[in-house]
Amino acid sequence: MDKFRIDGFSDDSVINGIGSLFRRTDGSLWRINLSTSPVKSERSYLTLSQSPIIVRQRVLNSKTEVSKKGYHKSFTIEDTHGWQVAKVKDCQVIKHHRKADGEQYCFVFQIGDGTTVYLPQFELARALFLHDVYLSRTAMTPDVLQAEFDVIVNKDIGIATVDVMPNCTYKVDYYNEPSCRRLLSWILINDNVRRSYESIGRYQLLEGRELGKYRVWDFKFDPPSLENTRFSVKGWFDPDLNSMFVHEIEGLADIPIDLPDKVLFSHPNFTKDVSGKGNGGYAAGTERPLEHNIDDEASASADNKVVIIKPPSIAMSFDKAVETIKVTQKNRISRNGQQDDDAPEAASKDVSTDEATTTGELPNADWDNIDDQTDDSHLYLNKFDSYFKMLELLRDKQKCKLVVYPLRKLPKIARCKKHILATDGNPRCLSVSYIEIDNFAYYLLEVDTSDTNKPLSTKAVQVSAIENLDDFIENVEKQLLRGSISWPKKYFDNFVGKSNHFGISHQPSDKNGSLTQEDINNWGKRFYQKLVVTLS
Repeated sequence: MDKFRIDGFSDDSVINGIGSLFRRTDGSLWRINLSTSPVKSERSYLTLSQSPIIVRQRVLNSKTEVSKKGYHKSFTIEDTHGWQVAKVKDCQVIKHHRKADGEQYCFVFQIGDGTTVYLPQFELARALFLHDVYLSRTAMTPDVLQAEFDVIVNKDIGIATVDVMPNCTYKVDYYNEPSCRRLLSWILINDNVRRSYESIGRYQLLEGRELGKYRVWDFKFDPPSLENTRFSVKGWFDPDLNSMFVHEIEGLADIPIDLPDKVLFSHPNFTKDVSGKGNGGYAAGTERPLEHNIDDEASASADNKVVIIKPPSIAMSFDKAVETIKVTQKNRISRNGQQDDDAPEAASKDVSTDEATTTGELPNADWDNIDDQTDDSHLYLNKFDSYFKMLELLRDKQKCKLVVYPLRKLPKIARCKKHILATDGNPRCLSVSYIEIDNFAYYLLEVDTSDTNKPLSTKAVQVSAIENLDDFIENVEKQLLRGSISWPKKYFDNFVGKSNHFGISHQPSDKNGSLTQEDINNWGKRFYQKLVVTLS
């Protein structure tokens, strides 16, 4: 999570209530009224672009904590079809209602243990849809998605294509993140979900009212069906009433996705880096400040590379893993290891989350609060086909004991994009295996380098040198990314000892990276000999 401050609010300002949305009748910028304590803050609203952080009992500009403690509960719903609609003021769990907050809409339903749940509609929409500036802003106008995305679904072959229109303002950076592509696919292609998202704008047009110079509206939408979705929530619980008022949805699991197996994204500005001159290194990028100051009243500039800020995240997982792929048609020569001469040495501390324009005042920023926990590692197993076949030969022919652990997606770290493959925008994965020969054991580490013509050797590490495998692998992953996908030799030397790790090179191939069965057999023999020689 990144550190940030919101202009106009005092330190440790608690969001006690969320009121109506409003905009000037001659403008397009929507804001949302807030009740906060202490009341001495300069203003009592945020722009709708801040939706990812607009949560009841969330602490803004915190010096101590992100949110106040609450009652945590998890439950699974059958669906949303029987949910009732009420207002916050109807919930008796809240003893002191604030006027603006009390008029807002809730969904009301019972869960399996008999508890009555009051779930604010804005909070459900925030957790499902409002994860960034674009999705928050365009939700207020129902026809934007149709104008900016051309979606074609071919059910016969299980593939959907999404052509992004040149005028689309969804930030290109987000297409680099599989979690963002998956969420966008769900909203664009699933008819039930798209109707739900676009119902926000429809209700705004139908029920918004003009009050003097402003248009005012109480947030309302139709939820998607969400069959068998598991909720993790936080809020207030009254045992006497057996009722709960939800402040925050912390996680949604087993969300029905109902999409084709594969979704292809194309965009006029998608490019693929191809190697230029250089030594294959990777420039670290612009230095980020320890804390960003967000001025959502100032205009944002389109001239800078967008600053992605990570607030507290929402854990999301879908009931099926859908593969999303960036389709690039243009190559860009990458200057390996060289810093961009035009890039600033340090990113600006002051940023804006307003819609970016060429005349904007402050550098452009946006949110990323999705923690995608969908079980999708099997989608990327094909990148390791030849490697796994070689290991199986060692198991079957050399009688080695072999355990192959589930693939791991490399984590996101600051100022690095190497956790994503340059070719298709999918996660770069790490395979961890255990192999035992004559009662002597190694951990084998293999990284997906399918987006480069310089494969990384397989790293073998003696099991006896590692006390905690999970901690060790997590540190290796971070060091691997910081080293631009090269093994961190110093870290291995210091942590396990110089004599307790070594590399085993890949099998050469004349067929653009693909290996014949003979190649795999030769690789297995050489791999086994390397392991055995090291034992002697």
